[in-house]
Amino acid sequence: MSEKTTTILFDFDGTLADTMMLIHTIFNRLSGTYGYRHLPEEEIEAVRHLSIHEFMDHVGISRWKVPLIAIHARRLMHHDMDEIHPPAGLAEVLTQIHESGRYIMDILTSNRRKNVLRFLARHSIDWFDEVEATHAVLSKKRRVEKYIRNRGLDPKNLYYVGDTTIDIESARHVGARTVAVSWGLNTAETLACANPDYLVNDPAQLLDIFPAAG
Repeated sequence: MSEKTTTILFDFDGTLADTMMLIHTIFNRLSGTYGYRHLPEEEIEAVRHLSIHEFMDHVGISRWKVPLIAIHARRLMHHDMDEIHPPAGLAEVLTQIHESGRYIMDILTSNRRKNVLRFLARHSIDWFDEVEATHAVLSKKRRVEKYIRNRGLDPKNLYYVGDTTIDIESARHVGARTVAVSWGLNTAETLACANPDYLVNDPAQLLDIFPAAG
C-alpha cells in the first residue's frame, strides 16, 4: 500500500447522496413558514442553472432567513434519509478508490452529521475517515480553511468534490483542486462557468482523476 499523500474532500448532498427531490419536497413544505415562493417540479431543471444567490432572488428568500430555513430543513431530512441512495455507479467507483489505499477520503457537509452517518450506515459505506458538518450554506470558505489548518495539509494535495458553484469557489479560495460533478444541484453548463479543474459527468470519470491501480 502506498503512502496516502492525497486527500479527497467530498460534499454530501447532491454529490454522494441523491437528495435533490427530498430537498425539493422539504423546500416546498417550508415555503409557507418562511414566506418564499413554492417551486413547481417543472421548474427544477431551470433553477439548476442558477447560482445560489440567483435562486434566492428567483423564489424570494431573504439572506437572513437562509440559516433558519437550513436548520429546519436538516431536521426534517432525518426522517427520510433511509429513502436516499447514492447516484448510480458512484458507490462502486468510490469503493475502488478507497481500496487502492492511496487516498484519505473525508466529507464536509452542510447537512447534519447524524443524517450523513445514517445514510452511510444504511448503505454499508465505510470509506470515509471523517465526517464534518458546517452550518454555512452560502459559502464554505472558512470551513474548508479550518479543515486544512487542523490537518496541516498542503492545499495542493487536497481535492474538493462538489456539485455546486459554491463548492468550486470555496475550494479555489484555499488553493485546493476543484472537482465538479454534474449529477447534483447545478448543471454541467453552470459548473463549467465557474472554471473547476475537473468537470465530471459520470462517476466512472472519477477514476481518471483518482486512479485506483497502476
